[in-house]
Amino acid sequence: MRYAGRRPMSLRTVLILFVAVGVLASLGLYWNQHSIDRVMRDGYGTIGKVTSAQVTSSRFPFVFDGIWPRYVDESLSIGLQWTGKDGVQRERAGIPVSDAYAARITVGGQLKLLTIPIQAVDDDSSLPVVVEDLDDHLNHIRSTLRFMLGGAAVCAVLLMLVIGWQAWSARRSEPGSAAIAAASRPFPVTLGILTAAMLLFGGYMLATSYVEQSMLKEILDHGNEATADITRAYGEVSKAGDAPSYRVILAWTDKSGQKQTYGPTHISPAFWQQITRNGVQTVRQTRIRYLQGRPDARPLIVDDAAERQHQDSIGVKSGAAFLAFGLILAGVTAFRYRASPAAPSRRSREFS
Repeated sequence: MRYAGRRPMSLRTVLILFVAVGVLASLGLYWNQHSIDRVMRDGYGTIGKVTSAQVTSSRFPFVFDGIWPRYVDESLSIGLQWTGKDGVQRERAGIPVSDAYAARITVGGQLKLLTIPIQAVDDDSSLPVVVEDLDDHLNHIRSTLRFMLGGAAVCAVLLMLVIGWQAWSARRSEPGSAAIAAASRPFPVTLGILTAAMLLFGGYMLATSYVEQSMLKEILDHGNEATADITRAYGEVSKAGDAPSYRVILAWTDKSGQKQTYGPTHISPAFWQQITRNGVQTVRQTRIRYLQGRPDARPLIVDDAAERQHQDSIGVKSGAAFLAFGLILAGVTAFRYRASPAAPSRRSREFS
């Protein structure tokens, strides 16, 4: 009698893992957003000192508060120290900050030990909130949450289809038939993961870019014009050697007299040169077009309209390319799966 090697994961197992990861990550993101909302609603403003920083591992994006795990939704987290309203000095670590804010508090990989405005509560149930990073962090949480929920939903639908197909095959065929053997074939996991990633990423990019294109057309046809304040302009670099990406945050008053804000939103290097001198912001206002009653709609910076159209066009084309590549990989995965020999039954392994 000999022991069989480790059996490759089946398609159903891979999909179950994808659904579980997507759901758990979505729950972590939702809880983080809920905690931020609670601190901003019930907390108080104070000054905190940045004491440490830690890069979050993409393989294990968790920190532990005692024995309780907490999901970290950004690539960098910091430690803060402050004195509470009760006079007790408090310190917490693992506080996520956006990439844009991380670029502001680090120089050449070295952390600036700054004092910054924060919102906090005098208990250990919620982390303090970095006020200057509130908008960027919440935007990242919301966009990632939408992506995770969409991916989990797609994998859940595929899982139901696989389970239904296997159940139908089992009812239709006698034991030992070719259909039952096909159901026990090992699934090419690496190809399957790459296929799912390409399909999900391509579909998401194509859909969001198409929506952005449609929204831009609506803004051009029916949008209102206003003068917006550029409340913040900055450049960020994802890694050393890359060209910086420039962003601004906009604030304006709409036709009904309501104050609106949007950002951060991408701008072109040419527009960055128009509003800065030697990297320092010199222009504080710009013309925009926006949709009344649609605060989620990205406004159009009139003097940077060509960049917006270029971004949307690139997004649609790139999404379509990723989606097409994913479909090709799906065909290759299906061919590899059908061509692989069926796994031996348990009885044959025991007596081999």
